[in-house]
Amino acid sequence: MPSINTFFLIFAPLFLRGPTPSSAFTLKLVHRDSPDSPLYQPNLTTADRFLKHAEISLARASHLESHVHASIRLPARLDPIFTADLYVGTPAVKRSLVFDTGSGVTWMQCSPCTRCFRQNDAVFEPKKSSSYKPIGKKHPLAKSFGCSFFGSGCSYSISYYSGQFSKGPVATETFTFESTLKRPASVTNLVFGCGSSNGGPFPPQVSGILGMDKKPTSLPRQLGSSIKNRFSYCLSPTTASYVRFGDEAVIKGRKGQRTPIVETMNKRSATNYALPLMDLSINGRRLGVRFPEGIYIDSGSSMSLLETSAFVAVKNFLVSYFERFKDVERYTGSNIPDTYVCFRYAAARPSLPTMVFHFNGADLAAPPQNLFFFREENVFCLAAFESKSISILGAFQQRNLRFVYDLQQKMLSFAPEDCSKDFQLGV
Repeated sequence: MPSINTFFLIFAPLFLRGPTPSSAFTLKLVHRDSPDSPLYQPNLTTADRFLKHAEISLARASHLESHVHASIRLPARLDPIFTADLYVGTPAVKRSLVFDTGSGVTWMQCSPCTRCFRQNDAVFEPKKSSSYKPIGKKHPLAKSFGCSFFGSGCSYSISYYSGQFSKGPVATETFTFESTLKRPASVTNLVFGCGSSNGGPFPPQVSGILGMDKKPTSLPRQLGSSIKNRFSYCLSPTTASYVRFGDEAVIKGRKGQRTPIVETMNKRSATNYALPLMDLSINGRRLGVRFPEGIYIDSGSSMSLLETSAFVAVKNFLVSYFERFKDVERYTGSNIPDTYVCFRYAAARPSLPTMVFHFNGADLAAPPQNLFFFREENVFCLAAFESKSISILGAFQQRNLRFVYDLQQKMLSFAPEDCSKDFQLGV
């Protein structure tokens, strides 16, 4: 197998040296439960995986609730859901980053490190890259960082909820995305944080964060008009998923729905993707719940979180719904808290309901396979949990749906899709 440098030398003529107005490329996402993921834990049982995803989701909500002024909002414990591989610098080196629609700055550990958390890959060395260039106070994105008045460059400093941190100089670099399309995209002069002092319980399989939120410093905002201000993804429960940029970020041949990406009185919505959720229904019956701050759509939360009043309404409906089945009962095991909504059946699997998220102008249906997690052969649990003050549409409820984020029109479009076939599109 040729080295990455040989690969780039061979295929250099095919690379886009910066997106054009019609550019399109893709980025492969790998779920932590996939054997292809650097985070894969093969010894976990199905029940263990359910508890792990519950822990990740609850930590995500706790962090968003408790640390609203953080520069980047990650779980108290950084347990990523999706990782993405890309190539950085000239010559290019491969890096695995956390894909996060709730983060606004892309950063990775850099040499020299005064303090670095352990990572499996070698730390990125700016001196070995001919395309690395620190930014100064005159850069268009300089106001997003701390810049010296005397021209010694700009820096970033990010603190996390449980003591994690990252800080260092801000620079521009060439990022290359290994696409499923006919030619990969190599994008020059992307601004990122080069972390020279980092600490906390980061997993060693990753080198940093790929920021995908609404901040001007995020990847989609920096790419801007070159990707027509839009990106999309389709999360598959069984295969790799792909983020599609530009001309590829469309709903093809299907009737899609749209709802606005809004800003609320809560400061979180200025950078995260908030949607105007009006109500929920289960099996066609409206629950009459309200979401004054809407709901955040978030790739960093494994399962959905519902504010207390909405969660209680969903729980009560499901308890009543399954009471009509004689061999179905509420289930709480030694490792299942009472707050989780789980059921056990003795004979045939009961008919499972669908829940619909009613947005302003659109209805998103979560079919049974996106609503319940089967943690054991005859035990299933609602794949959503209670949160004190925030609602999040998690990755589990987003499966087999195409989502298109249009940052210029501030709209989110979606339509059902078999996401296992996503890799076949646009090749």
